[in-house]
Amino acid sequence: MNKLRVKFIKTDLMKFISHLDLLRLMERALRRADIKLSFSQGFNPHPKISFATAVPIGLSSEAEYMDIELDERVELDHFINRVNEQLPQGIKILSANFIEMKMPALMAIVDASSYIVNCPLEGHITKEAMEIAIKSFMNQGEIIIHKASKKNSRNGAKEINIKGLIFNMELLEHQESSVTLKMMLATGSKGNLKPEILLEKFKHDMGLPIALEHVRVHRLELYTLLGDALVTPLEING
Repeated sequence: MNKLRVKFIKTDLMKFISHLDLLRLMERALRRADIKLSFSQGFNPHPKISFATAVPIGLSSEAEYMDIELDERVELDHFINRVNEQLPQGIKILSANFIEMKMPALMAIVDASSYIVNCPLEGHITKEAMEIAIKSFMNQGEIIIHKASKKNSRNGAKEINIKGLIFNMELLEHQESSVTLKMMLATGSKGNLKPEILLEKFKHDMGLPIALEHVRVHRLELYTLLGDALVTPLEING
């Protein structure tokens, strides 16, 4: 067997499909491209396809990853071209590489995501005021959010300090009607913070005129932390 790691984009109308629909779409495209997939054993065999993260509905991305196990080795350019011919507009494979079978699952190695977040404004704020708000917010010793406990709702909301889940946040662009932020946040099984959760807290703490219901989030890249370095999943093999 062979394991192939694939990077693809998810944009346009495809950002509105669910994670399960994305899995089905990829499986159909691979079958139509005549890619020899490996299947699980048991009563209900299914192709061995796994994603780095469950892509939220509404999130566009230029850096999604999946691992595919194949019965036969394929030429990479041939694989990319054949599968892209079967994919709809908005989903496109960018690159692929064979990795060792013993490599950990994508979900286990992803540590961070970088995002571009466009935030429409419902009031006026200067560029200087926004930069001060970001600095003040990030300089807090703790950034506490409250999350309802699923295990025991009688105990009320659970306090979570998300400060360690925020690697970076900066102002990328300021306009009269909107601001654009760039942020690096923890992602994966070891810690996960959604941009929308951070923005809600940021708006509340700093009293900002951000129209949360109209925010648009775009993922730039996924990363694994190796020592002090951030590398992409395609840069890891062994």
